[in-house]
Amino acid sequence: MKKINKTILAALLTGAMTLSVMNTALAMSPETQEALAKTQITASQALSAAQNKIGADAKVKEVEFHHTKYGKDYFEVDLIANNQHHKVDVDAANGEILGMTSKTPKKVKVRAEQNAPKITFEQAMNIAVEKTGGKVAEADLKFRDRQGFYKIETLANGQRFDIVVNGENGQIMDMPKHKGNHKERHGKGKYHYEEGHRGGFHAEHPTQKN
Repeated sequence: MKKINKTILAALLTGAMTLSVMNTALAMSPETQEALAKTQITASQALSAAQNKIGADAKVKEVEFHHTKYGKDYFEVDLIANNQHHKVDVDAANGEILGMTSKTPKKVKVRAEQNAPKITFEQAMNIAVEKTGGKVAEADLKFRDRQGFYKIETLANGQRFDIVVNGENGQIMDMPKHKGNHKERHGKGKYHYEEGHRGGFHAEHPTQKN
């Protein structure tokens, strides 16, 4: 436990040197921001609830806050266990399981680069929370060129931040780039990283419409 705490502390200190914050237009609707701010359950607690349901050894792919479904706000947790893809919806007010779907992929691909990183999903989210002072809106585990990293979005005081956490050492890092000319896009194409940005922690601007 002491070793884990030292790793997180070192990551936070390293991230402080690369801090870069910009004025930004809000990336979430006012209603969604207000709902996330009022949640009684954190993303980490929602993850624990989902793992208790599916199994502690399940591989976590994504945690995302949603407003609303079932007449309630909830966290959707995506996990892989026993060659099945599970989606678990966790009540953001009390941590209860609201619903779950399980699907068996036609083909199960196991790649060496997709082995679990040394930094856990929960540790990465804690680093992002400590860094921004906000609440996790979305967190994803991604792999690029055999490098595992966590892309985490938090909301703090009406501002949405992106932070990329190295899966091996917990340090704040730049977004890994694809080989060749490729621009990273966010979510469903609504937001983007500013070209030429070097910091591993920043707020995003909405893509301008022509």
